[in-house]
Amino acid sequence: MHERAVPARLRHRSVHERLRAARVVADPLTRTAWPLVLNTGTNALLGVTFWVVAARLYDQATIGRNTALLAAMTTLSGVSQLNLGPGMAVLIPRAGPFARRVLLRVYGAVTAFAVLTLTAFLLLVLPHLSELSQVLDSTPRMALFALAVLAFNIFALQDAALVSLRLGKLIPAENFVFGTVKIVLLVALLGLVPGLGIFVSWLIPMLVIVPVVSGYVLLRAGRRQRSEGVGTAPREPLRKLALDYAGYLFQASSTFLLPLIALELLEPEAAALFSIAWLTSSTLDLLATNLGTALTVETSYGEDPHALRRTVFRRALPFVALVSVVGVLAAPLILTVYGADYTEGTSTLQILLLASVPRCLVTFAIAEARAHRRMWVIVSLRAQNAVLALGLCFLLTARTDLAEDGMAVAWLVAQVCGAAAAVMLVWRRPPARTEPPAVVAPAGEAP
Repeated sequence: MHERAVPARLRHRSVHERLRAARVVADPLTRTAWPLVLNTGTNALLGVTFWVVAARLYDQATIGRNTALLAAMTTLSGVSQLNLGPGMAVLIPRAGPFARRVLLRVYGAVTAFAVLTLTAFLLLVLPHLSELSQVLDSTPRMALFALAVLAFNIFALQDAALVSLRLGKLIPAENFVFGTVKIVLLVALLGLVPGLGIFVSWLIPMLVIVPVVSGYVLLRAGRRQRSEGVGTAPREPLRKLALDYAGYLFQASSTFLLPLIALELLEPEAAALFSIAWLTSSTLDLLATNLGTALTVETSYGEDPHALRRTVFRRALPFVALVSVVGVLAAPLILTVYGADYTEGTSTLQILLLASVPRCLVTFAIAEARAHRRMWVIVSLRAQNAVLALGLCFLLTARTDLAEDGMAVAWLVAQVCGAAAAVMLVWRRPPARTEPPAVVAPAGEAP
């Protein structure tokens, strides 16, 4: 009786909505991406809270120096990771039962190369960076910085491993603990290490989280090996890994280094304005990067490339655009929470947020190209971005009336040009199908 009382139109709509929700949940890209999207939101909230607290406790000059120090840490970490983090989105799905062996090789190679990179940086580069060398002015501080780079390497790689093993649901919890402990330490360390409290608040939780999470990742990878059997480990051509790494070096020079470049080109107060705007807007870039990682992983597992691309353009791209528009409108309010002094960077933040939409087109194009191992596309897009972004930064900051806005405009122009190139190189082409990884049967069993 009750069912007959419900209009047929409403029953049809209810069934249609349930079917649509089921399709969304079953979509492989959505299934892999939603924990990463949740992680992005959690990181954004905790990240903004962290920098708001920092802005209230520390002066602008200290903020500028610590953001430059963190930028140097992440840049050196990125360089020494050999871009094997994003590469694991391809290597792990295709490794089958050899996932743990691949992980151990990646961890070992990255750590060894990081030691060489740190040695070269501290001996040859640091003496020429006047502001940063004043911060790292003693052997204990240099040792602390080196330890942070080594820890951040594994911290970043273990998240890539979790996604590649389809264990991404653990990442939001891991980063929630990391972000919360950072905020607590930021306050606790103010009186103990006032000049480096921001930096040390990153280091301590990493030293606790890394052994716990990486131990679990290796354990799960070992279980996968026992369940899927034995055989011959797949090998990735060194030429492709080298090209992928070359592309990453271009990316690092035009992203991670920007706060450090701002400190060298601008006054410390102006550099702090740009750094806060950059760190705030980078949340959208992180969102696009996480969605791109999910695209690479699912393409490497052999999912339908046409369906994955439809999801990118129907759901991922509009979502990034919506968040960008909301951010542009709310930019004055967002910066207010950092303190009245930072509202001068409103236009800088708005310009950087506008760049996020064309930027995500580039990020998604690189993600698809990586899954299909089209490394020349990755190198081309990232080289173009580095040349335009850095060149225009140096050109526009020479005009004192632009200052931090000049760096933001340089970034926007570079992303628009990159999006145009991505359309020509990737999005105008029909997607190719990637063969799913072969499953090796356990010894003694028929495949």
